[in-house]
Amino acid sequence: AVVSTQSGHYGRDPIRLETAGIPVPHPVILRNHVLVMEFVGQNGWPAPLLKDVKLSESKARELYLSAIQIVRDIYQKALLVHADLSEFNILYSDGEIKIIDVSQAVEHDHPSALEFLRKDCSNITDFFKKFGVPVMSVKALFNFVTDKSITDENIEHYLETAEKIALQSQDKAEDTVDAEVFKKSYIPRVLDDVKNFEQDLFKVKGEGGKEVLYREVIGLSTDMRSGSTQPRLLEEMNDTENVDEGVSDSGSECSDENMDVGNAEEVENEEREEIHLHNTSHKKLSKKEKSTDCDSALIPLL
Repeated sequence: AVVSTQSGHYGRDPIRLETAGIPVPHPVILRNHVLVMEFVGQNGWPAPLLKDVKLSESKARELYLSAIQIVRDIYQKALLVHADLSEFNILYSDGEIKIIDVSQAVEHDHPSALEFLRKDCSNITDFFKKFGVPVMSVKALFNFVTDKSITDENIEHYLETAEKIALQSQDKAEDTVDAEVFKKSYIPRVLDDVKNFEQDLFKVKGEGGKEVLYREVIGLSTDMRSGSTQPRLLEEMNDTENVDEGVSDSGSECSDENMDVGNAEEVENEEREEIHLHNTSHKKLSKKEKSTDCDSALIPLL
């Protein structure tokens, strides 16, 4: 494909994305304002747009996982935001997806970058939700893309945890309301843009801390007192598991105590039974001895 560009920006971005490992049509050559790119298709027929492909639920789930990781890689590795990502700008070829139309991409620190990123996350979420895929909320996907503490080592665990949460909260009306509120909320990109950090710091001590939207973007820890070393989603999951284990251990201790009490009562009953049998035997023996004494006493009289 031959594309006429208005500036070097459009020609450089495909090269930048490919260098970062993003699946895009291979840019063959850029000369002046003309970019020659790889043709994606078969036998002269271009690959279809994702919007025109009939997908099974399992295939849609597979492509959803690919798409959200691509959005993250564009932001974290290429340091860009696509700014117009949707099923209209994604090609489907050989069972995989390729990103196209990056002319409007902006730097990740552009003043409107986070606003564009929220729109990209919303488009991806809305499209794959149609196929019954348990998608993250727009806010959760945004956090996944911007969280600096997600690494190659924990990303698989993160996605598994996010999918479990998505399955539990699927089709909840409050999630739709939260998504709309999130889309319109102001998100500072750096600490200098935060209006009242002290107030937000106070919020994290209670449930209000969950509404501090810029924590992942800036890379703050859960208590916002240092840099983040672990994704908040995994921290919260670990805390929940620890609480469950504590309840389980407490229940186990109670069971052990009940067993000890039961065993003590059983031993006490056995001791009582032994004492009873001993006393009974002793009484029988005493009667027998008395009977023998009486018989012995009667013998001389005979």
